Amino acid sequence: MQTCKRCHVQIRGDKRVCPLCGSPVSGTPEKSPFPVLKRRIFTRLLILRIALFLMIAVLIILPVVQYFAGRPLPWVPLAMISAVIGFADVSFTLYYRNNALKTIHVQLYIGILVCLVVDKFTGWHRWSVTWAVPAIFLGLIAGTILTGLILRAALQDFVLYILLDTLLSAIQFLFLYMGWNTKPIFAVCSIMAEILFFLGILIFRWRDFKSASERYFNV
Repeated sequence: MQTCKRCHVQIRGDKRVCPLCGSPVSGTPEKSPFPVLKRRIFTRLLILRIALFLMIAVLIILPVVQYFAGRPLPWVPLAMISAVIGFADVSFTLYYRNNALKTIHVQLYIGILVCLVVDKFTGWHRWSVTWAVPAIFLGLIAGTILTGLILRAALQDFVLYILLDTLLSAIQFLFLYMGWNTKPIFAVCSIMAEILFFLGILIFRWRDFKSASERYFNV
């Protein structure tokens, strides 16, 4: 153990000078009692910068590829849109990393957008509005419940996510009205499931919904 020549105090670890008076120390240094923390290789800022660089690279390179191809390439706009959506996805995930419920919802909302874009640029076969979107909204119900149970969260902590899902699921009525969805059974089941689930919460857990509304909207 090291000793300060001036203070005559014993110093643990490996020091060149006394941390109290700054005088030289003598003695045999010993292993530091504090653990050495490994430096993170990938930080949030680095991941965000990598995602931003990749998005910019795609947005610059693909138009050049299409220019030299001499003809329209249908996959180029899709890839460019996917790059922007991917960057937004990474940004949201990093920003809401401590809120699992919010992260799941943002991811699945982005998934809906990706399905619609891919369907549009691959010939508009309408599989997105017929099957993918209803399935995602049904998955949101199950995902919200399971995440709440796993995290042991109170219902008032995620009941507003269920309200948001119910409101957004109504967009499927627009798909039906515009004739995009010619097989409405799955979509109607999805909408009804969202509405019934939310009505059940209002009937059986009204206090939790009221408490969440007061906390978030001051009503």
